[in-house]
Amino acid sequence: MNLETLKIHDLVEDPERLERVMAEQQASSQTDPGVRSLLESIYLEPDRARSFSRFLASFELRTILDLLNLFGVGRDGPVCEIGGGPGFLSWALAQSGFSRVHLLEPNAQFNTGTGYLRTRDDAKSIVIHNELGAWHADAARFDVILTKNCIHHFKNMTQAAATIRQKMNPHGRWFAFREWFADSPREVYEQIAGHPYCQRYSLYEWPYPAHQYVENIELAGFKLTAIVPAGYANNTLAVYQENAGNADIQNLTMQIDGVLRTTPQVTVDAFWKEVAENKSGQSATRFFSRPQLMVFEVSDV
Repeated sequence: MNLETLKIHDLVEDPERLERVMAEQQASSQTDPGVRSLLESIYLEPDRARSFSRFLASFELRTILDLLNLFGVGRDGPVCEIGGGPGFLSWALAQSGFSRVHLLEPNAQFNTGTGYLRTRDDAKSIVIHNELGAWHADAARFDVILTKNCIHHFKNMTQAAATIRQKMNPHGRWFAFREWFADSPREVYEQIAGHPYCQRYSLYEWPYPAHQYVENIELAGFKLTAIVPAGYANNTLAVYQENAGNADIQNLTMQIDGVLRTTPQVTVDAFWKEVAENKSGQSATRFFSRPQLMVFEVSDV
């Protein structure tokens, strides 16, 4: 694809268009193994109950729960997932014993939004918000915010982060999983060109360098407190991966767990060191600077 002819100005966030795209993809998946595999990797296959059950049993969820436990997140405190799409993570948290789960998702469509989730009797405990203004006006405040594959959809990251901060309790934490990264103009355009839905359907997607996420969020009154780097847990937090990997990967994961448990600032220092080295051309390493998880804490303003 000629990068100079990419669709840029007309990319949109459009729940109805996204729903039509997924309906088309779900129909194609009946005869196209490639489409079927793609939809399974994002838990959007036509059988919605199967998607939710698969995620509940997934290695990815187990890793998320292990990390929340490592960071001391209790299951009785108020938690809100933002931009959760169909809501399978929020639902899985509720099924795993989290008793005060909220979900903010502006898409109310059946497949790609919260429509299916609302039909489940076992999701009644989840407080679902489809309207940002009503969510912001609600009295609830949260100890924990979760986003997954979400922040790169914010047109103004700092404004969005400041809005989120107003909904959090003092010293609340934001766990930002699975963002989309690019570190050069060519990589930005190549990522957009290679996205399965962006160019074909003019759906909005945009990658950023990891440090740009951090700088924009910290500007709103947060502090980066931990990084879970590439390679951890066989990259299950960044790509569809259903096993813990070989012995070396499992040993790496255990070592990182130890650091996160005792001295998480070490991972933050390693992140900024790697960012500086990459900017100066001293290195092209993308270990800490392509994080699978960034953990932020509300700071003083």
